[in-house]
Amino acid sequence: MTGFAVVGADHLHLFSLAGGLVEAGARPVAHVRAGDLIGGYEAWQPGSEARDLPAVLADPEIALVVTVGVPAERAGVAVAALDAGKSVLSAKPGVTRRADLDRIRDLVAGRPGRPFSVLFSERYENRAVARAVAMARSGAVGRIVHVAGVGPHALHGDLRPDWFWDPARSGGILCDLASHQVDQFLALCGDPGAGDRAGVSVAASRVGNVACPDRPAMQDVGSMTLVADGVVGEHRVDLLSPPGLPTWGDVRLTVVGTDGTLEVRANIDVAGEPGGEHLIVTDADGVRRVDVSGDALPWAEDLLADLADDGERLCSQAHVLAACDLALEAQERATAWGAP
Repeated sequence: MTGFAVVGADHLHLFSLAGGLVEAGARPVAHVRAGDLIGGYEAWQPGSEARDLPAVLADPEIALVVTVGVPAERAGVAVAALDAGKSVLSAKPGVTRRADLDRIRDLVAGRPGRPFSVLFSERYENRAVARAVAMARSGAVGRIVHVAGVGPHALHGDLRPDWFWDPARSGGILCDLASHQVDQFLALCGDPGAGDRAGVSVAASRVGNVACPDRPAMQDVGSMTLVADGVVGEHRVDLLSPPGLPTWGDVRLTVVGTDGTLEVRANIDVAGEPGGEHLIVTDADGVRRVDVSGDALPWAEDLLADLADDGERLCSQAHVLAACDLALEAQERATAWGAP
């Protein structure tokens, strides 16, 4: 049974990451008592032992370090864990500074498998997105020519911690939220044989603050254009979901191919069918909805199997590093929202 430790507990993704691992058979061995949510974690997993970081890293029973702390602190945890020979599972964004990415890249070089993982939950925890990616990669809509992804979120400003408002600590809206869209574009269009970024590049990006004048440093909207061989991807993320929307965001993915389109309405079909995980296919045979309710979401099982045999079932190490790299570049080179 794989043992894991939690180091950093500042985002609710903690419970989906740790919960998925436990359901897949992993054992919560220890945790560092740090982060706003650590009390809830201790109540939920009373068998996990509170320790300091050196004790966690020295324990041979702990193979995996899970980090869901303040985004800007996650890479530091990852570096320490990798340097101690552990594997790492981080919530997104796994990296908010290029120097940290370079250090992680150095530490995983030469190690088999995928010692550094980032869980991009909009794909790994959504059946419609996962099925759409698989269908597109299999040629279901012909050659992919365009990808559009939107990741709106609700602001819920009264519930946000201090670090949320500071791009230096959150990573910025593209590095953070849009890392999902980068992951999906890479999964759809990336060429593993085309270098460190799988043949994907950032063509343009923008960030802005359009609705939070009392928080001038924060970013509540961002966009980026990614390009691959013959494919253009246009993506937008924001914190503008209206209060009347009965979920945190109307996340969508549209894949246009030479023979059809795939449309995902990940969380809600606004004014349409109930529930989430909607996948709509349009091709020569007509328009149809694909039922994905029976599809498995095996990310945790795949990750644990990869740890056991140095595999890359979940995804490759190169994919994780490329997703972090591209999201960082989009954030670094972003121009002002609405500027000519």
